[in-house]
Amino acid sequence: MKLVLVVLLVAALSACGLQGPAPAPNPAPPPGAQAVASNRAAGGDADGDLDATARAFVELVIATDHQAVKLLDLGVAHATSPGLRALAGELAATRRAELSELRGILDTAAIPYVDNHAGHDMPGMPTEAELLALSSAPDFDAEFTRLARAHLTESATVAKSGASSITHGEAKAVAEAMVRERSSALRSLDALG
Repeated sequence: MKLVLVVLLVAALSACGLQGPAPAPNPAPPPGAQAVASNRAAGGDADGDLDATARAFVELVIATDHQAVKLLDLGVAHATSPGLRALAGELAATRRAELSELRGILDTAAIPYVDNHAGHDMPGMPTEAELLALSSAPDFDAEFTRLARAHLTESATVAKSGASSITHGEAKAVAEAMVRERSSALRSLDALG
């Protein structure tokens, strides 16, 4: 079952890449690119070498976390419940830290980030239309909670798949940390009602 999920994830990511806009050229290699290239030329198989599954996972989580930060920032700014505002702030800080760590993994591997998911409507990733509607929702807290729960639930599924299938050390560690964090965040969200 897990293998099927990973195969479907990689296939979906490949298909999304075919539908998305062409990636912008990267004029300069990321920091450390020459060192990684030298290591590869020398036959090195450092932790910086990402296989297709790890790369797909990293790129997907960057895309979904980027949209989640927008959602969570709205929660901080507009939620009427102090507990919900506080949770949104904690989750936004966690997503920003994840984004930094995931981009670092790509930088170490000398792989430029390409958002193959821009404009896509994927489970758990709030769309721009949903975020716009949320801003004027009559019951902001209820709609925010619904979108946050969808994000946490779907990203937990992706993280579990990543944790069980990724062999790249850093990417696997991020996936495992995500599983724990999403589970804890869902419990906190449920406790708020």
